[in-house]
Amino acid sequence: MHAKKMLIAAGFAALMALSHAPAQAGDVNAAVLSCYVDTFALDTLRPNVCVATWTPNRANNPTIAHFEVTGLPAGNYGYSWSNLESGGPAPACGNTRSCNVRIATETNGDGEARLAAAVTDLDTGAVRTVSAVAYYYDGWH
Repeated sequence: MHAKKMLIAAGFAALMALSHAPAQAGDVNAAVLSCYVDTFALDTLRPNVCVATWTPNRANNPTIAHFEVTGLPAGNYGYSWSNLESGGPAPACGNTRSCNVRIATETNGDGEARLAAAVTDLDTGAVRTVSAVAYYYDGWH
């Protein structure tokens, strides 16, 4: 009887392991570009579009827009950043999962930052390009 219970328990454990299998490296389809505009609040990443409003003593102007590739399973990835406003590479972003760019409100600059990241799984060669836009509005003037 004891052996039968052990066999049932082992079978149950194996079934549970299969039903909770981790995402496989190389699946770049789940990648998303998320962002936030840095203010004095507790800023959180938002997928695809992020918005903030400047008012005195609540944020700096200019500030930074933080972009980060999210949604990827553990793996070996390369990143290539593009500035969608200028059509060139994003300055100083390098081969990292995140990138910060300067942003000023629409009254002090353009109030917008648009980036894209080409994410490459270095083990499989799979590539996905993701993009996001950050908006920074002037809530004072």
